[in-house]
Amino acid sequence: MDLSPAVGVFYWAYGICASVLGAFGIYRGLKTRSESLHLLRQLEREKRRSDELANFVIPIGLSLAAETDLNTLLEKILLEGKSLANADGGTLYLLTPEKTLRFGIVINDSLKIAMGGTSGQPVSLPPLSLHDPATGQPNLKNIATSCALGAKSLSVADAHAAPGFDFSGAKAFDQRMNYRTVSVLCVPLKDTNEQVIGVLQLINAQDAETKRVIPFDEHLCRSIGLLGLLAAAALKSYLRVKKLTEELEDLRIQIDEVKKERQVAEITGSDYFKNIQARAREMRAKVKGQDKSQLP
Repeated sequence: MDLSPAVGVFYWAYGICASVLGAFGIYRGLKTRSESLHLLRQLEREKRRSDELANFVIPIGLSLAAETDLNTLLEKILLEGKSLANADGGTLYLLTPEKTLRFGIVINDSLKIAMGGTSGQPVSLPPLSLHDPATGQPNLKNIATSCALGAKSLSVADAHAAPGFDFSGAKAFDQRMNYRTVSVLCVPLKDTNEQVIGVLQLINAQDAETKRVIPFDEHLCRSIGLLGLLAAAALKSYLRVKKLTEELEDLRIQIDEVKKERQVAEITGSDYFKNIQARAREMRAKVKGQDKSQLP
């Protein structure tokens, strides 16, 4: 029996399979190479971000830690956040013992607004309550108070279309100032005990080239979060030093008062002072005697 046709078909099929397998191998190789290049580029980007972050953390941390004036410190924190995010404006809130967020400093470049900090202009805005005064319920409608209560960063791409948050105050401000608040980022300032001591709020991140308002980048949010940790540490350190200074001043006053009391006691208990007192009594007695003798 002649097997030539069958053998030919076999070799033909084998060739087809080999070609397919070869093509598949090439495809997988190209795909693997593409994935490897993509992974390599991603690693390079992450390394670049890490280097940039390290270069950012060290000088900013040293700068904030060295500041001894509260207004300058608040201004530095906000300006660094704005610069890092290329944001048009921002606010730094401080948590008060009354559980409110007090406006520490407000800056908006487009509107040329600067209140608090070293501007010399006081912040005239009322504080934000963390809880509803009537019901006591947590104020989760305001993004800044919600950030403080939840102790986590919050970001919205468009304040005019943000479900869950009430931006009526921002909208009224926009209408009054012919402005438009779009992207908003809030970062809690937490101390080493994870206690919130303030909130850093940035508005309207801008594209570096087109100046178009864009959402806050996710990786950038992490960097701003790190800035929040540095800022909280600097603020906590400042408040600790301020409290210690005040306590030392009170102690100095108390010591001075004790010294004065001791000095007075030493003076009044001395023989010299007692002699003066005795002579003063004698003189008063003589004056009284003379007055009586002159009576009719």
